Amino acid sequence: MTAVSAALLPALAGASPWALDPGVTLADTGLTTQKVELVDINNDGFVDIVFANSSGDATGADQNAQPNQLFVNTGGTGFMEQNGVFDEPDNGYSIKAGDIDGDGDADLVVGVNFTDQSYVLFNEGGGAFSRQDIGPSANKSIGDLELGDVDGDGDLDIVATDWGNSQPYGDPVDQGASVRLWLNTGDGTFEDGGANLPMGLETQAVWSFDLELVDIDNDYALDVMVATRGVGWAIVLKGDGAGNFTHLPIGALEGNIAKQVNAAFTPMDFTGDGFVDVVTLQDGVGQGGNCIEIMGVDFCAKRNSVIINDGAGDFADNPMDYWAIGFNPPKLDFDAATLDFDNDGKPDFVTTGLRLGPNDKNARLFLNDGTKFTPASVPMDAAFPVVPELAQSFGLMFADFNHDKREDVAIASRDAAQPNFVLFGRDDPTDGVPEDATPPRIYDDNIKDKLGTLLFFGKTAGLAARVNDYKTPSHWHDYKFDANLTDYNLIGDGAALTAHNRRLPYMEFALSLDDPNDLLALADDDPKKFIAPSIWFGEALWRVGFTVPYNGKKEDTLTWQYCAIDAADNKVCVGPFTVALEVDPADCGDGVVQEWETCDEDSPTCIACENTCGNGTCDAPGETPENCPQDCMCDGECGTADDPMCPDDCPSTDSDTAGMCGDGICSPDEECAEDCDTDTNGCDGICEPTGGETCPQDCVCGDGVCSPGEEDSCPDDCGDSATTGISECPDGSPADANGQCQLDDDGCGCVADADDTRGLWASLLLFGVFGVRRSRKRA
Repeated sequence: MTAVSAALLPALAGASPWALDPGVTLADTGLTTQKVELVDINNDGFVDIVFANSSGDATGADQNAQPNQLFVNTGGTGFMEQNGVFDEPDNGYSIKAGDIDGDGDADLVVGVNFTDQSYVLFNEGGGAFSRQDIGPSANKSIGDLELGDVDGDGDLDIVATDWGNSQPYGDPVDQGASVRLWLNTGDGTFEDGGANLPMGLETQAVWSFDLELVDIDNDYALDVMVATRGVGWAIVLKGDGAGNFTHLPIGALEGNIAKQVNAAFTPMDFTGDGFVDVVTLQDGVGQGGNCIEIMGVDFCAKRNSVIINDGAGDFADNPMDYWAIGFNPPKLDFDAATLDFDNDGKPDFVTTGLRLGPNDKNARLFLNDGTKFTPASVPMDAAFPVVPELAQSFGLMFADFNHDKREDVAIASRDAAQPNFVLFGRDDPTDGVPEDATPPRIYDDNIKDKLGTLLFFGKTAGLAARVNDYKTPSHWHDYKFDANLTDYNLIGDGAALTAHNRRLPYMEFALSLDDPNDLLALADDDPKKFIAPSIWFGEALWRVGFTVPYNGKKEDTLTWQYCAIDAADNKVCVGPFTVALEVDPADCGDGVVQEWETCDEDSPTCIACENTCGNGTCDAPGETPENCPQDCMCDGECGTADDPMCPDDCPSTDSDTAGMCGDGICSPDEECAEDCDTDTNGCDGICEPTGGETCPQDCVCGDGVCSPGEEDSCPDDCGDSATTGISECPDGSPADANGQCQLDDDGCGCVADADDTRGLWASLLLFGVFGVRRSRKRA
């Protein structure tokens, strides 16, 4: 590591909020840095640093190529340059980290300038990387690039600015080049998407050092904002979410001669209305004129500005003096980064750039109250120490490098004579950096409605949300490092993309809760709780998707909330909410057997997607011994459950008069114990006159026998001419002339007598006769 001069150390340890730790330095051997990127490249929970290096500017070629650098954080105690990553020098002007190949860890995309080849370094783990050129990028001059899923296919695409080859860049005849769009094919390779961009933009935004992907109108489709340091104006491209873009004129940026130069854009919702505003650098009114020469190029100081989103797709230029001129003198600022410095839930920011003089505060902290920007109180308005070594700070990015819950900062120095720096937030209650005590912000105006009120089992559900920790773009390392992440009941599209070990914004839910607040009491590792991690797709936009699980009920509830936990362990959730779960009627008959179905086919035994065959009973319409032998196998026994479908099991002797065995009716001459059993079917030799008879053999009219109960209903058997076929009555008295016996008072067919013994024997005889008749019929 290169040592910092002894004269620098006391100055950097001054009263500014951020200061150098004398024991933490970054190696440098005469390199000029253009951009800085932060990433936890080895997934150990500590944030690492990447620098894109090139000495070229208005002109450049191979002789300006320099090696880029990756510094690995050694557990918060320092940084060590990792060799073997950037072995060959190139004119890297921008390096961005993102999961290009969809394996859950961060890859590096290098935008190379001065008509050379850009490329991707795929993170293979263990410090190893494999290089793949971005095919359509040959002979391009990339000034900046951003990653985001612009076409909605689930993988990260690349949008980049191209300076072209008309050197020197930025002069009045600079022809520029078009914005470049490279679409990820899903495996980390790219195809040219230039046909999706509007024509004729080559000369509108030339010599661009900054491009931002940002959702301007909250449609969760990424738009493009391109700054320019050359002729023309900044341009904005409206994205449709399917990869197509159209030119979107923004009056606050285009057409004003004072705004022809835009060094950089920093998008963030400063007003708190849910729409992204933008800090713009070097395009403010009332220009200065203080110019300095750096690397052979004259740079003249200009004021900065802010444009405020009106929520209707347009912006107002510094309305109501949001950034008052008195606090906004001409500067040579080239970068601004946001954070919630004072923990008030509103994003503040630091600007940095090239120093105009020995005492110029070229890094300033501005506080935001939602209506205006004001400098932090003296001495904190100087965010970094005012020392020569930091006179050309060209870029910055915030993260907590040492896990003390205070934001630290990495600084890119556009000075070959000076190294890059890491400054740490000072622990001082008066003029230091406060600990981060504010949770991330979830833009929740309509998040409840995004999941709806009814979901179907087995169907995909999810939502898109904007979540940030007051920094743009939102990085993985802004969120909690959780070594136990894979032990949870993870579900959904992001469940397998957890190599980063970061607790990215997530949806958590449970089924069958009596009280929605019961969800809050479930531990993260409770098996009843599902956790669906989100996937970042640009700016501060996140997408979560999962398949609704089924737990054995045809109707249920899903209770959910959407949460985020930042790197300082501050947590916020929106919810809980409850939605109904049901089986989708359209699933029945689609040819796919779902978890809640036992069949899904055109079959007599598949009724409402439930298979009736196999339930042990041959009772469903359409079940036959042929299509359901396991339920309808005829066993040859009368009186079993399959009898209704098996007439041969209970045959009758007379097919004309016999009924179906098992139909509950004892038809004449039917030989079926199930229907004709006396105990269960009421066969008692008496024909019930009220219609409640269940044994037809008791009421056979025309059999020549006047059975009890047939006196009035069967004159053929019981009329004057009818005979009983007997000459003596059961009581021993002779029958009358018509062969009939006189009925006694109780209708038993015998004459009442004082001799009870004779009457009893007569009754027993009568029932004995009929009993014999029944036995004969059933034999």
